[in-house]
Amino acid sequence: MKTETAFEVELERNLTERKFDTVLETLKNPENDTYIETNVWNIINTVCLTLKTKDLVENEDDVDICRKILLDLVDRGSAKEVIVALMEDADSFKNHFHFSLLLEPLKRTLLKVPGKRGKSLEWVLSTLNAHIQTLSLPEDNDLQGDERMLLDADPAVMDANYVLASYLKFINTFVEEVSFETLSKKEDYYVDRVEHQREILQKFILILFDRPFLYQDLHVELDSNRPKSTIRTLCESYVHCLFKTCSNVFNLFKYETSPSKSSLKNAFNNAFTKKDDETREDIDDSENVPSLAMANLSYLIFVENIALDFQPFVYNHRYLFMKNLRYITLLLEKNQNLVLFKGLHLAQTLLSRLEEYEIVYNYIELGVFTEFPRLLMNVAIFSPIDTHRKMAVQVFFSYIGKCDWKGRYHLINQVLCTTNHSGAEGLVINLYKTYLNELLNGSVTDNYLLGKNLKLFLKKVYVLKEGVETDILEHSDRIMTSLNFLRYLLIRDSKDKNITGVWDLLPDISKKFLEPLSTGLDLSRAHYKQVAKDNQENARNKAKGCINSTVTVNNEVLPNVPPEFQKDLFEKALLTFDMIESILFRVRELS
Repeated sequence: MKTETAFEVELERNLTERKFDTVLETLKNPENDTYIETNVWNIINTVCLTLKTKDLVENEDDVDICRKILLDLVDRGSAKEVIVALMEDADSFKNHFHFSLLLEPLKRTLLKVPGKRGKSLEWVLSTLNAHIQTLSLPEDNDLQGDERMLLDADPAVMDANYVLASYLKFINTFVEEVSFETLSKKEDYYVDRVEHQREILQKFILILFDRPFLYQDLHVELDSNRPKSTIRTLCESYVHCLFKTCSNVFNLFKYETSPSKSSLKNAFNNAFTKKDDETREDIDDSENVPSLAMANLSYLIFVENIALDFQPFVYNHRYLFMKNLRYITLLLEKNQNLVLFKGLHLAQTLLSRLEEYEIVYNYIELGVFTEFPRLLMNVAIFSPIDTHRKMAVQVFFSYIGKCDWKGRYHLINQVLCTTNHSGAEGLVINLYKTYLNELLNGSVTDNYLLGKNLKLFLKKVYVLKEGVETDILEHSDRIMTSLNFLRYLLIRDSKDKNITGVWDLLPDISKKFLEPLSTGLDLSRAHYKQVAKDNQENARNKAKGCINSTVTVNNEVLPNVPPEFQKDLFEKALLTFDMIESILFRVRELS
């Protein structure tokens, strides 16, 4: 029998030299049984600390042999003693292999205490989840369409696949213990213990739907032959784990912790779950399920249809859209393109189920309903991904088409007054023109867009805030759309009828819009012609017949602007001025 010091020194030396087989043989030697059984805690600490600090677990083969070492020790000690020893090492993981190494020993230890597992299970899951939260996110390289297949080769995605696959095997064991299928085969069991373990498992699985799953590509095209990615398959498996312990998907929203005190706080909790008279004080509130995790779950439910068999069909579509709108806005607030993708598709899917005019104005006054179109416009203007920009516009059109006429009017005004972007402003002005045309042609019976509301709208449209100094080129989209709208009104609504009242406003429109626009056009055209002339002069003075001009942006000089680019810019600017002037001339003829 070796002395204590000699045993531990030799054990650490063999581990350091990566003689894992020798260590396992030493532990299995009957001569060491008595010492090992009375010093399990210390030996586990020695093994775990040596493996971690010296970074000895480098591959899957190391994981297998070192796992056998720990499992041999786990079987020799009391569950309480072993789990404390293992968790002392689990406060941080050297790498993903080290994480995977501890899962089986922890599982076997927890299985020894089925009746008193609550706090221990929660402690273990909290620690393991904390490591998963540290996983790197995939590179956001503005991938779209089939380009997203490249994410499968991203190192961050591959790491997530390895960690989540290992964790799934661990957590599924405890899910199966309390699943409906398992309990249906048992005659007797403790209901309170089952419910407690279910709640712990559900909560910690849900947390994973924030990070890492929210930032992964989970979409599967229905008409595509592309196979499901590993991360998507793993996500489905975790969802199925949830539903082994939950028959109604909406009951899971009771775990959400809202980040704000808004009027829609805990919307799903109030809407889809019954208030339990018993307060689960034994659940640790320090581990909260983020709202983004629930937003991602909503995306999986309604867009990916993963939980189709577990959702009740008792809620109407407007109710579901309203209760999910806060989740949509949370997704649209994020900068990551894969998160924006989820927000846009969730909005599009829920809106597609609504009937025209189903969203009444009273709802639009709520804060989240005001925030939604603003975020859509932000995506449409600033997203680097073309499909995102186009989809944001489509979703906005779909949203406004589901509103009543009062709602549509105020949404258009909201964009016009809050979005300082010529393209977005031109978009809603043209939309108003389309709706007004339907009204004047008799396709619409609601007159909300006429009368004083139309006059107020036109007063906002036909104004140049900077007068003759307005940058005509920058605001060209809005200006051209506004002129086309005015031309339409003057042609469609004769002066003797004046249904729209545009003829009453014409003197004011001429003073605040048409006259300064005409002067501004002359100034802008003269400016660009002079700049073009100066560049031609510079070009002739260059010995090589080319120029390397500079452009100043925010007091920073950007050198070497190609002359071909400059020429093209000048020509397009002058063409734009000509187009605006031609429409302006036609408007003056009609007035």
